[in-house]
Amino acid sequence: MSAPNAGRQSPEPERQTSAQVGPPESGQIDAAPSKEHAQEKSEDAKENVLSSNPEGPLEGAAHQKI
Repeated sequence: MSAPNAGRQSPEPERQTSAQVGPPESGQIDAAPSKEHAQEKSEDAKENVLSSNPEGPLEGAAHQKI
């Protein structure tokens, strides 16, 4: 192999592993969820997970000292 950048080419066919031999996979393995599902999850995250100003990790200890 005489690549301009060493290590950037595939090995010769006789040296390839079984995962490298053959055509690439076609088709989607993980399809994206529907738009309705994504919107529902987004609204759920806004209401239950995210907050506009989350409490810091030491904020409780700081209030106890005051």
